[in-house]
Amino acid sequence: NNPLSIPLLSFSIFPPDGLFHFLKGLTLGRHLWVKATPRVTQNHFWRTMFKGINQFWVGLGLGCGLVATWVFLGPSSGSVADPSGSELVQDPAAPSWVSHARGLTMAGNREYALPLNNPDTVSAEQATHLKESDLVIGLSIYGKARAYPWWIMSNFHVVNDTLQVGQQSQLPLMVAMCEQCSGSAAFIPTIPELEDRPLTFQICGVHNGTFEIADFQSQSKWHPFAGEATEGPLKGRRLTQVGSTITSWKSWREKHPHTDVVLGSETLRQRPHGQSFGASMGHAHMHPVFGKSSNLEDQRLPSNTLVFGLLPEPGGQALAVPYDLIRSRVPLQIDCNGQPVVLLPSGDFGVRAYARQQEGQTLTFTRVSGSTFSLQDQDGNIWDEYGRCLLKDGQAPVAKAPQLKMLRGYLTEWYEWVSAQPESLVFAED
Repeated sequence: NNPLSIPLLSFSIFPPDGLFHFLKGLTLGRHLWVKATPRVTQNHFWRTMFKGINQFWVGLGLGCGLVATWVFLGPSSGSVADPSGSELVQDPAAPSWVSHARGLTMAGNREYALPLNNPDTVSAEQATHLKESDLVIGLSIYGKARAYPWWIMSNFHVVNDTLQVGQQSQLPLMVAMCEQCSGSAAFIPTIPELEDRPLTFQICGVHNGTFEIADFQSQSKWHPFAGEATEGPLKGRRLTQVGSTITSWKSWREKHPHTDVVLGSETLRQRPHGQSFGASMGHAHMHPVFGKSSNLEDQRLPSNTLVFGLLPEPGGQALAVPYDLIRSRVPLQIDCNGQPVVLLPSGDFGVRAYARQQEGQTLTFTRVSGSTFSLQDQDGNIWDEYGRCLLKDGQAPVAKAPQLKMLRGYLTEWYEWVSAQPESLVFAED
């Protein structure tokens, strides 16, 4: 951002070349006046001198123009539109973030610190790089399904992606996953001020028992699974969460036969990173790097217990629900901050959380016989795991189907959750 770097760059391209021609012209001039030279040498002298002077002033003019642009428009790196939309603001933490990010992406860390951007995908039929038992993070949005293999995610941790959801519509996505704390989540990475340019992310450090991410546009820091900015110009902003699940490739493909899947090579599968001891869901192991920033003193639950954490709204309190309890009581219907909630298991490792209120009525669900993911409310209406009403008053909705409100939360291990939410309550059966 040093303004002197701009004219210096311009002079390095144009004036030296112009100076060369200028000096060359003077050399020719010596021959012109000291020695008898033919007419053609005189013509060459004037052409060379003119070329040198012209290039020198072009370079000088370009340098001045770039300086003026820098002064009037401001620097582009380390700035972002103020959340109020009133002016450009400079993030004072940007230099330290950039310095730290450079360190993370140096040799030795590069294989897990750089994000995966718009990866190649193949259809389910072409996915020969996957085993049936491989875990995937599955997303189903607007009728489009995509799977992100666990072993690919564990080598990048952050994916900046785009999903084609129609003939002309594209939906930006950010998917994050940590194989050490078992946390994962997916978001639509847009904010109103930059709605035509989605935010893009990468790992920027370790904090509260997991990695921390930052966006390139504002250099704000974010929690990777809560989707909330914790530092920088966008502090307090939240991204829109997209429902996701972790399950086996076999189960996901059977449920979503038209899914596509992110492509990865056998070489990537064999990378040491992601294959280490403890790199599995809920494994009783913690890497020392994460232990240093973790809250290990709160032992209300064993550190590696899988929990689904319901994120608090303003004025509310976070709530952790043990995952085993959610799987054993389907559907698990609770109250959180005075709001009736239903929790459903999704896939091998996943949870869907919805508000149990619809059109002013509190719904009470029972499990449909023979189905893990279909529910029936007290009026006989049928709902699926995505919160959609499949049958209302005995018929499929003709217009837009009623939809339950999805609540913010994610599946993780207790030590990571309580590190980020130290005041969290823990749900227990009556």
